[in-house]
Amino acid sequence: MPALMAEIRACLRLATPIVLAQLAMMGSRVADTIMAGRLSATDLAAVASGSSYWMILGLLVIGLANGLSPIVAQQRGGGEVPERIGHYLQQCLWVAVVVGVVLLVLMQVTAAPLMQHLGLSEQGTASAAGYLRAVSLGSPAFAVMLVLRFGADGMGETRPFLLVGIIGLLVNVLLNYILMWGHWGAPQLGAVGCGYATAIADTVMLALFVIAYHTNRYLRALALFRRWVAPQWSTIRDWLVVGLPIAAMLTFEAGFFGATSLVMARFGDVPAAAHQIAINFSSVCFMVPLGFAFATTVRVGHAIGRGDPDAARRASWTGVALSLAFACFSAALILMIPEYIVRLYTASEQVAPLAVGLLFWAALFQVFDCLQASAAGALRGFKDTNWPMLITLVAYWGIGMPIGTVLAFGFGQGPNALWWGIIAGLGSAGVLLAWRLVRRSRVAQTL
Repeated sequence: MPALMAEIRACLRLATPIVLAQLAMMGSRVADTIMAGRLSATDLAAVASGSSYWMILGLLVIGLANGLSPIVAQQRGGGEVPERIGHYLQQCLWVAVVVGVVLLVLMQVTAAPLMQHLGLSEQGTASAAGYLRAVSLGSPAFAVMLVLRFGADGMGETRPFLLVGIIGLLVNVLLNYILMWGHWGAPQLGAVGCGYATAIADTVMLALFVIAYHTNRYLRALALFRRWVAPQWSTIRDWLVVGLPIAAMLTFEAGFFGATSLVMARFGDVPAAAHQIAINFSSVCFMVPLGFAFATTVRVGHAIGRGDPDAARRASWTGVALSLAFACFSAALILMIPEYIVRLYTASEQVAPLAVGLLFWAALFQVFDCLQASAAGALRGFKDTNWPMLITLVAYWGIGMPIGTVLAFGFGQGPNALWWGIIAGLGSAGVLLAWRLVRRSRVAQTL
């Protein structure tokens, strides 16, 4: 029991800054949604559709960078020299720059053609494409910032991320106010202004992380920017082996949710806007178990690095338990005050009733969502990424998406059916990832 209580305290101490920072960064997305909703349902639908596509691509980069967290955690747990860890991260920065530029070009080229096939109004289509072209300008900064962020997480230094996340939120909201409405002499850009605000905020957050690596004692010890070395394939390959399956996993998940949002747009602007409200608030709630998942990855990685499988197993299930406890709270909250939640986003008499109905389904999937996130986080600490990748592929695209689309269009069940598919996908992923964690933690104890 003392060991368990110590693990709970350690997990909470590590997770709390991550959770708060994730909430701050998610707050930027919430602000985008709320402020777009205050302009018009068309602007809200444009931001919803554009950001869904952006997050499909963005989470691919997040997943790749997330592979650094268990690697760095195991290196630190094993007593690796800080400068060698810094050299490892430096190699990853080269890749991040390339990935960010590729992402920028891809979004610029595909924005207009893709948005034209979603069933939005003509104005909504133009605004969604403009939003994507604007937000893509921050892609290189976004990719590099993630390498610095997950490197710091792996070191157990999560407080810099909290400060960066809060400042990023403030910058984003201020620029939304200026560019979306045309205040302080700026042009009124609507949804497109929201995209520019996000790109600038990402660049500011990158600058803040660079400062953190020069001022934080433990991060400064990595000497990350002291001496640049040309890219070395052996080091980069080691990262990609762990990071690419995570990237694929998050892309399968993000693609599932993003595709659902894109398909929802085929029902028109009002269902697309209602769906964005429900999925956006669900995403806010998800930041807490996601923070626990990131912290669990680090705790498990540190334990494995120092050769303590019992501690790794304890850290795994502590993270899962804390996430499930929060799931019960978030589900109850959504069920008790759905109308109040919707009023935070929109006053539209057309959008609000449908959004309230969709929030009911959001409450039902909270346990499954928290279970899959925390189990996946623990598995990443073991560097177990291939099985979770396959599990999410089957759960989301072999089960969830077919069920939702067939019921929605084949059986005429409408927007609600797409949420039934979400529940089926998350439920399958949660159960299968928990099964994999049981097996993996038992193997660790026998090593």
